[in-house]
Amino acid sequence: MNIGLASVKFINNDIDFNINNCIRFTDMAKERNVDLVAFGEAYLQGFESLTWKPEIDLVVGINRQSEIMDILRNCCKEENIAIGIGYIEREGNELYSSYLVIDKKGNDIANYRRISSGWRMENADIKTYKEGTEFSIFEFMGYKMTVGLCGDFWTDEIINKFPRDKIDIVLWSVFVSWDNKKMGTVEFNEYIEQSKKINKNIFYVNSICEGKNYIAYGGAFAIVNNELKAFLDQEKEDVLVVSY
Repeated sequence: MNIGLASVKFINNDIDFNINNCIRFTDMAKERNVDLVAFGEAYLQGFESLTWKPEIDLVVGINRQSEIMDILRNCCKEENIAIGIGYIEREGNELYSSYLVIDKKGNDIANYRRISSGWRMENADIKTYKEGTEFSIFEFMGYKMTVGLCGDFWTDEIINKFPRDKIDIVLWSVFVSWDNKKMGTVEFNEYIEQSKKINKNIFYVNSICEGKNYIAYGGAFAIVNNELKAFLDQEKEDVLVVSY
């Protein structure tokens, strides 16, 4: 199985650009014989797409059954490739930082809601901005997989209940912003070392974005059997392909 980690650009509040870029790099991944291509946290709307005013942000949120998601489902079916993508999910009057995984036939096989609260402002209305409570374990090409979003794997309480022994592969999708830009910085190495505490097979991907308050430089890496197998330098928009 080949996993593609898409460290690519998004623009906050520009879904047309983001979904078109997603499809463009999915096509690239397909040309490289990728089976599943994974994008970053909150990729579809952008990490800074929210105002923390419910009446505005509920319009930003996307229902999982929306026509926008059908575009991605159709892409999966047409290209025979699976997609994992972060988005701001709306269900009723609630919003989540979620991650949808769609298989090669266009079927949803996981919809994970971030468990840690670091994605939202501290004073955000907790009746609107909410977190999930458990990890989503799903099967893909004979492997048991799950997803974690950014701060999930920096929280001891969450790590302690993480079912690592039941999972073959973890997709760690993030949005992180650092001043240092190259692979091998202290921060990047900290993520690599933290990965080894979580599971022996971690596939990490960050997006690229120049936002209002944060600049994300991207980057991706794969830990396989507790060893760094491959990485993609920051500031390079590309798909890192890793065989497992």
